[in-house]
Amino acid sequence: MALCQACARPTDTVLPAVPYGCSFEHRGLDTMISIRVRHFVDFVTDIVHAQPEPLVVINGHGGNQVLGSLVQEWNADGFPVLLLPSRADWAAAYAAAGWSFGPHEDMHAGALERSLLLYLDPETVQPTIPADVDASNRPYFTATGLQAYTASGVVGLPSYASREAGERAWNALTAAIRTTVEGWQ
Repeated sequence: MALCQACARPTDTVLPAVPYGCSFEHRGLDTMISIRVRHFVDFVTDIVHAQPEPLVVINGHGGNQVLGSLVQEWNADGFPVLLLPSRADWAAAYAAAGWSFGPHEDMHAGALERSLLLYLDPETVQPTIPADVDASNRPYFTATGLQAYTASGVVGLPSYASREAGERAWNALTAAIRTTVEGWQ
């Protein structure tokens, strides 16, 4: 939600965040709530069809892969929707943070997520830094989910996190989104 608000212009309407998505890759790792794909599709499609203006969807979870196909379908059906941030936007955020690794190596609960939280909402960050987990080779991820590669839920490098890196990544991410939206409309 913070990303939507940070990127919105004063005249834009920011809809409430959808608190659940398709996150089946989390099965087997403590408590997990995930909406079945067919229910998620119906829910977000109803939201898109109710909007009178072009819509920018900010996806904060890589597990919502279905959104990419949905956006293509909505646009083909005459409902203008732009899905952000792009992979290039995330990669630029990593580069701005000063890291030589990116979203593939730092996929879940790693340096970027921890850094963004340290910058935006430091009270929510546990003081104990989880161990880094190198699971960049994940050939069975869609079949097994995270549990085949990590017991903690971390796939990445949380030891690299800092508030300063979070601020740099945040600024790069918001700038990239604003630029893309301005070019689209």
